[in-house]
Amino acid sequence: MKKSITLFLLIIFVLLLSWQVGEDYLSIGMMKNGDTSLEAFIPTPKTILESYINDGVFIFSELSITLFRALAGFTIGFIVALIIILLMYFFPIFRSIIMPFTFAVNSFPVIGFSPIIILLFGQGSNLAIIFVSALVSYFPILISLETASRDIKSQSVMELMRVLNASRYQILLMVILPNSVPYFLVAAKLAIPASIMGAVIGEWLGSNSGIGKLIILSFYQLKPGLLYASLFSVVFVSCLLVLLLNLLEKKYCFWKK
Repeated sequence: MKKSITLFLLIIFVLLLSWQVGEDYLSIGMMKNGDTSLEAFIPTPKTILESYINDGVFIFSELSITLFRALAGFTIGFIVALIIILLMYFFPIFRSIIMPFTFAVNSFPVIGFSPIIILLFGQGSNLAIIFVSALVSYFPILISLETASRDIKSQSVMELMRVLNASRYQILLMVILPNSVPYFLVAAKLAIPASIMGAVIGEWLGSNSGIGKLIILSFYQLKPGLLYASLFSVVFVSCLLVLLLNLLEKKYCFWKK
């Protein structure tokens, strides 16, 4: 484990060093030819680090707002997916109606919903951003839970429950839901980053706060260092949350192996 972390950090260091040296070399050549420095479009790691030093508190303050909206969207997406799964479990006829509809909604570009979202919630409102986040995060959870339901039904434990004359509620509470936890954690690794990106996209549609607003402002104000620092902050937090889910999966779902 320690060797893997050390190797990973070494690779990151080499990549950043190569980026810094390579861009400095190219920028000097461009400036000698009278062209604009590459730094004006793609900041070096040094510039990005300076942005963290100068604006780090502001960046993470805006990021915390986005994470709150993303968490709310993820929670709503999970609840919606769970309700759909329960409907299909107790009323199998709904599956042929609900699943094609959910696939269609997921296939539709999020930006296409923007007029409806603005009309329903108002431009830049928290509810609008949370709605976008929930819209992009519910689908992987739904698919994983639906797959879990089908896989568990094919296992021998279901035959045992039928022999014991267990009711549908008992099978749901004692077999399906507990065995769905590993599937949910796998889905969460996709849904949580998706919910964060959904919140960022929602903030792009119009917001007075959040990391998405900061990305747009830094883009129009020609501040590439702040722009990339904001983007890397989103990536870092998403990776950190996925790593946390991996640890939870190893700790609490060891029995799945």
